[in-house]
Amino acid sequence: MTRRKRLNLVLRLARTYVRENISELKDVPLHVRALDGPPGAPRYSVTAEVCVAGSCPRGTPAAIAAAGNCTIHSCPLRRSVRLLLDARGIVLQVTQSGIHWG
Repeated sequence: MTRRKRLNLVLRLARTYVRENISELKDVPLHVRALDGPPGAPRYSVTAEVCVAGSCPRGTPAAIAAAGNCTIHSCPLRRSVRLLLDARGIVLQVTQSGIHWG
C-alpha cells in the first residue's frame, strides 16, 4: 500500500513539474518506473512523449504514435521528456529530446 501511495505522489509531483515547465507535454500521459540503484541515486523515472507529425513519413500509424508505441527510437518529429526523481519526488534531472524512452 505504501508503494502505491509513493508512486501516486511521484506522479503528481512530476505532472506539476511538466505542466509548469514543459507546456507542449502538459496533457500527455506520464509513465512512471521505479529504479534500483545505490543510495543517493534516482529512484523514479517519469517519461512523456508526443508525436507532432500529422502524417508520419516513416509509416507509423497516428494511433500507435499517440499511444507512445512508436517503433522508431529517435525521431525529430517526437517531443519527449524524461525526469529522474529521488525518493521524495524531487526532480534531479530533466532530459528533453526526440527519443522514445520505452
